[in-house]
Amino acid sequence: MRDTWTVTAVLWVLMVGCAGPSAELQSAPPLHIYDVNIVPMDSERVLHNAAVIVADGRITEIGTTGTLAVPAGAIEIDGEGAYLIPGLWDMHVHLMPDPENPDAFASTLETFVRQGVTSIRVMWGWPELLEWRRRIESGDVLGPRLVVGGPIIEGEPPPELASVIPVDGKVLVSDSVEGAQEVAAEAALGYDFIKVYNNIPADAYKGIMAESRVHGLSVDGHVPFDVGLEGALNEGQRSIEHLRGYVWHLVPKDAENQPGRDLRSRTLAWSSADLSKIEELARWTKASGVWNCPTMAVRMLWAPQADIDAYLESEEGQLLAPGEREFFTNRTDIPWLSNFSPEDFEAAYLGLAVQDSLVRALAGVGARLLAGTDTNPLAYVLHRELRELVQAGLTPFQALQAATAYPAEFFQLSDGSGTVSVGSRADLVLISGNPLDDIQATSSIVGVVTKGRWLEPN
Repeated sequence: MRDTWTVTAVLWVLMVGCAGPSAELQSAPPLHIYDVNIVPMDSERVLHNAAVIVADGRITEIGTTGTLAVPAGAIEIDGEGAYLIPGLWDMHVHLMPDPENPDAFASTLETFVRQGVTSIRVMWGWPELLEWRRRIESGDVLGPRLVVGGPIIEGEPPPELASVIPVDGKVLVSDSVEGAQEVAAEAALGYDFIKVYNNIPADAYKGIMAESRVHGLSVDGHVPFDVGLEGALNEGQRSIEHLRGYVWHLVPKDAENQPGRDLRSRTLAWSSADLSKIEELARWTKASGVWNCPTMAVRMLWAPQADIDAYLESEEGQLLAPGEREFFTNRTDIPWLSNFSPEDFEAAYLGLAVQDSLVRALAGVGARLLAGTDTNPLAYVLHRELRELVQAGLTPFQALQAATAYPAEFFQLSDGSGTVSVGSRADLVLISGNPLDDIQATSSIVGVVTKGRWLEPN
């Protein structure tokens, strides 16, 4: 039962021209960045009193300050002892361009870059984003590198849960034929991967997976209920978002709170988890090769109201737009939170420690983690995501890996992306402190380099 979304999308892309996955980097003057401490992220180390030459959008030389030959016409940037890290990735972002206000959307994209987020994985694709992707890569627009998934593929939820499981804007499939057809359509449009959701029937999921392999597209997203964690791991789903699927394997069958298809039951069930099962699940995940993007920062939604009120008064909370503040102050107006009571939010918050234990175990066995925020489109929240990962028990280096080297590994980028190394794409962030000592230093931004272009601090 595919809806008309795909047909509309095809027509739109045919009108504007299908955007390719990359383009030549915009030319910019060479850069000479010196007196910096480089955190290269190829291992847990710091290169002190270092210098970097950037030309044609790439790092061409790294050495000790005062030893490099500076190209003619280079912009000189005195780091004054600051720390240079790779540009950050937010691996779970929702962006929705407004055709009636493109300037506002362009400003949003620039905000990501100025916050040090030079690349993002878009987890709900729209045809307009393919054109924005092209414009960013060509240098027409200042914004992060966009890796764009297709529109969310979903199945019909149970009728009794329709009010708390909205499907607006998603492409609905009911069997393997419709699943395969949707993947083929998204591949033709030029999306970078396929995004799956909760209620996809098992047969449709198999069709999606099979057709994705035909087109060389990976499948990322939620774990469909009818497929389960074991099915997703065995079928080769590339990433799991929000730790979906794990709670069913952690909660004893006789526990009071059992996970169901609605978000409330699944959220409350975490507090009933059997912690002794976590290590086995982590090792199973590692063996399967699946990645996890736990989206820790979005868990603020489960906070007790007193904590929400304190957050809204914080420096970060003050940056929220009016509509975003409304999101936090009237949570139960959101359809998928409408069946939560105040007591439910209190209880849900207790289960976060279990999720922290799972994330810590995944990192401990070497299962790969990705830093993503599930935000729309609060660029600065990635810095909170990194703090949350450290608070869950990761080292600052491990947290920073999840936003730099690991995304490059995830996308199988072989050009040094995600590191500060000779030949790597020059997406860099200059920060005032050492993030390996204190992960909060990632938000103390002195300046940003995007595709070899130096952005003066605001």
